[in-house]
Amino acid sequence: MKMLLASGFLMLMLFVSTFAAPIPQPSKRPTKLAQYQMSTHLSADGRLNVYVDKQLGGTVSIQLMDQKGNLYFDRTLYAVDTMARYRFDLSDLTEGTYTLKVSNGLEMITREVKISLPSPAPVTRSITIIQ
Repeated sequence: MKMLLASGFLMLMLFVSTFAAPIPQPSKRPTKLAQYQMSTHLSADGRLNVYVDKQLGGTVSIQLMDQKGNLYFDRTLYAVDTMARYRFDLSDLTEGTYTLKVSNGLEMITREVKISLPSPAPVTRSITIIQ
C-alpha cells in the first residue's frame, strides 16, 4: 500500500512540474530602452563638449573613465530627461587615454580621449660671422 501511495505521489509531482508555468527570472535589461544620439567635440580652449539627446522613457548613462577604470564623471539621464550638455575641463587630468561611454543598457557608444603634452620644440641657433 505504501508503495502504491509513493508511486502515486511521484506521478502527481511529475505531472504538476511538467505542466506548471515556468518561474519568471528577473531581467537585468531595462524594461524600455531609450533611443539616443551623442556628439562630442573639442572647443578652442581645450574643453571637451558632450551632447546627448534621447527620447522619453528609459535611462542613458554617461561615464568618463581612465584606462584603470577610475571614474571621473558618472551621470544618468532618467526617463523624463531628453537632453544633456556637458563641458569637461581636461586641463586637470594627467597624460593618458580616457574613455567616454554613453549607454542605454543594450547599446554603447565609446569615444577615446587622448591627453598628451606637446613635445618641446628643439631650440636652434644660427651664428653668422660678418667680415
